[in-house]
Amino acid sequence: MSQDFCSLDLPFAEPPFLADETTGVACPDYATQSPVCTGPFCPASGVCPGTRTLHEDLNACQGAGCCLPGSVDPDGVVNVLPYLARPAGWPFSASPSVDRSTDVDDSPSIATAIECAASLGAPRRTVAFPAGRYVLRTPLRPHYDALTLEGPELSPSAGPGDPGTATLVAVPCNPEQYPGAIQVTHVVKRDGTVISAIRGLWIRNLQIALTDGPRRTANSGIQLNTCSDCKVENVIVRYSPLAPQLPSCKPGNLEGIGLTWGSGGVIRNVIVDGTAKGGIYLSSITGYHDTPPILVENCEIKNINGPIGASAIKIVTSNVTVRNCNVHHNMIHPGDGSTTVSGGHGLWIATQIPHGPGIPSPVPENIVVQDSFFHHNGGAGIALASAIEEDRPTGILFKGVRSAYNGSHGVHVQAGTDVAFRDVWSWGNALYGVLLSSRTALPASSVRVGGVTLEDLLVFDNALRFTSGSYPGIRIEASDVTIRGATVARCNPWRGSQSRSIQQQCWLSGPAGGQARFHPEDNLISGVTAYGTSAPEALACPY
Repeated sequence: MSQDFCSLDLPFAEPPFLADETTGVACPDYATQSPVCTGPFCPASGVCPGTRTLHEDLNACQGAGCCLPGSVDPDGVVNVLPYLARPAGWPFSASPSVDRSTDVDDSPSIATAIECAASLGAPRRTVAFPAGRYVLRTPLRPHYDALTLEGPELSPSAGPGDPGTATLVAVPCNPEQYPGAIQVTHVVKRDGTVISAIRGLWIRNLQIALTDGPRRTANSGIQLNTCSDCKVENVIVRYSPLAPQLPSCKPGNLEGIGLTWGSGGVIRNVIVDGTAKGGIYLSSITGYHDTPPILVENCEIKNINGPIGASAIKIVTSNVTVRNCNVHHNMIHPGDGSTTVSGGHGLWIATQIPHGPGIPSPVPENIVVQDSFFHHNGGAGIALASAIEEDRPTGILFKGVRSAYNGSHGVHVQAGTDVAFRDVWSWGNALYGVLLSSRTALPASSVRVGGVTLEDLLVFDNALRFTSGSYPGIRIEASDVTIRGATVARCNPWRGSQSRSIQQQCWLSGPAGGQARFHPEDNLISGVTAYGTSAPEALACPY
């Protein structure tokens, strides 16, 4: 063939991302819960200082009384270094050996510097982290508006612990209690004042090294709850355990960056590498929390590969835009050594079960994903789903998105309405290039997929996992689907089993013993060009 798109697939031999050398290797001592607090930083109660009570509230100083002489420059920027209270044996440096120290905790000192900055009258207060390594036994918990935490300029190519960068190393004294580097949520101060939200916190030019995390309750290296107009920019978050660790042994509930409970703002120019459960997690409940806009831009999310979920970007909220992101090599590694996995999606947009009585389900709405590449993920490149009978993601637009070499489908819509795919390419995936499927174990009457539009699609050389048979590039087990313009191709006759273009099929839905058969209805297909594949096929009902 001479079609230019076939050159994307050269040399026509790359397999989908199905396994690595640790797939199917069980964790020999997998823990379902992190250890209780032990060591010199933890009192007998097991509660780590600075978690249940803020470092800021433990300080003897107040306001401007926290500022040390010479620590504030003429522009009102507070330098962290004068506040560090290091033992003589551990001078400040970029050496990673401090991670294994037993008597270094920079968290309280940095909290004092934050108190100093908060006392300054400038419209925006800045706390500067000079290049080097900072050890946090408990996370920083800034609770002031218009505050910037900033290191030296950070290149996306900076290696772990680059001596020219500022690295915050989270070595939690108890990984189940706020294990990350920066945690923001509503707080109650000593005078009883309740701060319900933080506005305008900026986190910039920092490396975050996470050495451990929770196994029981999910949390993130940077966790922003009720944080409005907040920014995480030019930040690298890496999982860096103190000892080598199989992916199946990682703390399964550790995520990279989380914006939840009504948070909004920008995540820009960020790399998340190696966390266990997720890279970026966005979750708020429409109608229960505020859902201000969130922009995720120019980010790379990779190697998310723990025992639970292991999806790179997870959206369980409304009003999100994802653009110009590179998402790759994310795959679940079950702790039991199983080789049958169902996670590791590049992008996961889904409703969730309600958190409690009287609380509605979190339902994603008004999501735009554009000009992003989802490739070499163990699950689907893009997945939309819902475990709730009456709810499904709605108002979702994909534009200029690419999905390739994933271990499952390129695009898999299990639940969704008012969903549009425009100029989307899907190739080299293990199963279908695009699967729209209303199959579910929920009651047969539950609404799954409908109101889906696909325009100007390019789907080729998929079905690489199938060793025999003939499979479509696009499979539709749903109603109210419109396809306007698509190219479905097979570049080489020996490349995979995608020899059909588009196939519509009946489906069974409902729990065991209560299944019903459904027929696609109101589907419109036009403008399809097939190269090396069959023409779009009429309805097939094998059940």
